Amino acid sequence: MVFKSSSSEKRGKEVLKNLFYFSENQMLDCNQYCIIDSDTQEIALFDAGNSLAVSGLLKGMENCGLDHNNIKKIFLTHEHIDHVIGLYPLMEKMKENPPEIFAYGETVKILSEGDDSKICPGALGITPKMFGAKIMPLKITDLTNLKEIGINSEFSFQIHYTPGHSLGSISYYEPSKKVLIPGDLVFTGGSIGRFDFPGSSLKDLQNSIKFIAEHLDVKYLLPGHMNISDDGNKNIKMSYRYAQSMDLYF
Repeated sequence: MVFKSSSSEKRGKEVLKNLFYFSENQMLDCNQYCIIDSDTQEIALFDAGNSLAVSGLLKGMENCGLDHNNIKKIFLTHEHIDHVIGLYPLMEKMKENPPEIFAYGETVKILSEGDDSKICPGALGITPKMFGAKIMPLKITDLTNLKEIGINSEFSFQIHYTPGHSLGSISYYEPSKKVLIPGDLVFTGGSIGRFDFPGSSLKDLQNSIKFIAEHLDVKYLLPGHMNISDDGNKNIKMSYRYAQSMDLYF
């Protein structure tokens, strides 16, 4: 099986001033988010998506008036292929002025080593070749010892380690705007991330969702897949109830 390259535009939407959402494109892609600096027009991109959908992201950005050459920082939520493999064509395209990549713990380790088998686990029946990607070691800035990171004068995100879906999973929370970018921890409609992958844990997932449900006031829930919501707290509480119910089955 080989996945076909998709030039389909990733539909863009301004969620709030200077924060844009680009919906996932095809199989094994993810939602992506751009935050723009009003003064410099520099862009922070959250998650890299599928390597075959990069052209669709760039089209979507262009149609929203965003220049991909202004991407200066890329923030990753976790190490899974649908969130990181787009790094390779994107970094190649921007090799003259590459953006800085930020990640946490296990995600840093895997991408720094450039280990094909961990980025595209053979147990899942996928290889980099299927995505037209050439895996290589990348320089990653480690967020592990940071509690907060400033994006620009308008956005500053708390960094919360939220394992369960994967070992390297983190959630980015902007308290002044009540924005949460949780990767694949929780989704709208009360869904939760899978916990049957290597490094996954139902107990850790439950604890991570409990933390964000009890400690973070979320209006804008911007997950890695499916839709987004401006009623974040409600959706997160639904996800927490669903996660707790999994004890009946596992």
